[in-house]
Amino acid sequence: MGEYILRRVLQAVPLLFLISVLVYALLLNMPGDPLFTMLEGVEGEYAVNPEDYARLRRLYGLDDPFYIQYFKWIGQFIQGNMGFSRYYGQPVEELVLSRAANTFILAFSAMFIGKTVAIILGIYSARNQYSPGDYMFTAFTFFGYSVPGFWLALLLIILFSVTLGWLPTGGFVSPNIESGTFAYWQSRFLHIILPLFTLALSETIQTQRFMRASLLEVLRMDYLITARAKGLSERVVIYRHAMKNALIPVVTVIAYSIPRVIGGSVVIETVFSYPGMGRLLFTSIDENDFTTAMAIVMLIGVLVIGFNLIADILYGYLDPRVRYASRET
Repeated sequence: MGEYILRRVLQAVPLLFLISVLVYALLLNMPGDPLFTMLEGVEGEYAVNPEDYARLRRLYGLDDPFYIQYFKWIGQFIQGNMGFSRYYGQPVEELVLSRAANTFILAFSAMFIGKTVAIILGIYSARNQYSPGDYMFTAFTFFGYSVPGFWLALLLIILFSVTLGWLPTGGFVSPNIESGTFAYWQSRFLHIILPLFTLALSETIQTQRFMRASLLEVLRMDYLITARAKGLSERVVIYRHAMKNALIPVVTVIAYSIPRVIGGSVVIETVFSYPGMGRLLFTSIDENDFTTAMAIVMLIGVLVIGFNLIADILYGYLDPRVRYASRET
């Protein structure tokens, strides 16, 4: 298994390199001029004339060919230097890390709540196939698939913030509250409820049907029919014998969901004005700050590959056949 993990890590290097080349090319060729964005609003005696503007483009390397700009960036990135954000006026590393914590809190909380509820509902639907509850959860899932996340977010804002006035419309914490106090943490909790619920609902919908279908398939296998024939209770059959095999495809869904939730939080964080990585990515692309955008995209790429590797390792724990196959290859 150790050799398998090392091989997968080495395979990830050229994949990340290819991702970085493609994304850098796309961001670099976006409409607009990053230098113009940086100098926007400079007026009067500080206004930049055409000669100074051309000199600044040469100074920042914006006139260099694509491959030169890319290798300058990747060389600094490998050394741990993510660059400097011209739009925000601060190092990209500090900017991204300050927002990453907020995104991880939101994403992993939504994942934990959503996947836990989805597994419980999936088990219930599989044990009570074609019951009224099963039909209700199935209808709920189909309805949830058809509802865009941003539309649901706006409905929640209209209902709970505008109409009822129970929760804030967005943001991170109410202004003029001293950090670290009870009022501060209470405000943070109230501000995260709506985006957390929106993401968690999406994760519940994504996984519930997988859990139901997987458990139903496993429950029809011969070894479980034999277990029932021996007199084992249904609870023992499901939770001791069936769950491990039924969770294998669900592990795949969860592993793919984590980077998808982090990347997909762009919309939710933008709607709720939540200061996370997703909103920062949206703003960076909108303002042509491709240095910041590249750092976020590469971080998401590392998460995608990393969690896929974690999923493969979990396969080996859940299904011994995977361990044996990995040893043979």
